[in-house]
Amino acid sequence: MKRAAAVTLGILLGVALVGAGLWAFAGEELRDLRLEVTRRADPEGFERQARALFEQRHPGEKPLNWAIAETAERLYRERPMGRFVLHENDCSYFVGCVIDEALGPGARFNRDSSDHALCGEGGRTPNALFDHRSLPDATPVQPGDIVYVRHSPWYAPHDDSIGHVGVVGPKGRVLDFTKLKSWPAARYNEVALELFIQHNEPDEVTIGRLRPEFRYRVLEIRP
Repeated sequence: MKRAAAVTLGILLGVALVGAGLWAFAGEELRDLRLEVTRRADPEGFERQARALFEQRHPGEKPLNWAIAETAERLYRERPMGRFVLHENDCSYFVGCVIDEALGPGARFNRDSSDHALCGEGGRTPNALFDHRSLPDATPVQPGDIVYVRHSPWYAPHDDSIGHVGVVGPKGRVLDFTKLKSWPAARYNEVALELFIQHNEPDEVTIGRLRPEFRYRVLEIRP
């Protein structure tokens, strides 16, 4: 009799734990949905509230976009990317490594991996983490912003341009990793934004910016 009661109690506890887990999951889903609705309804108001909450919870700390900027500057100094290979280890992969190193489990060269953890194939910044706007709608740029251009600053624009990308560092300058056929080796560059976008019309420049709910740590970033 006692054994049957113990088994029954164990089953009931198991059901309760599963129910609690499902409720927590549903709660997270509802919270994320509520945040998304609020952000879409009033983006500027949502950002103000997120910033105020961050300053209250983390006084004296910098938002997470600064982690991206400072990591980009560190990798620019350390030059860890190795041999430049187009579509395998190029400018966009540099960006993916910066973001993983700043926000995720570490850059792929520190994890003995060929894949990025937070970015998509080729280091593309995911819409789930980043807002993407054309330059006129995203000025002024912020440290940690990702700058995509139709035409690279390192050669004259032409119809077959495949685009280029860099990261705004803590000094407001754009950091990148690239190579031209005429260069004996790849280069790490740090240039003014105006130079980086010089060959492009405003609508040929896209700014990727960490969403405010992550920038101000309302939500945690999960790989």
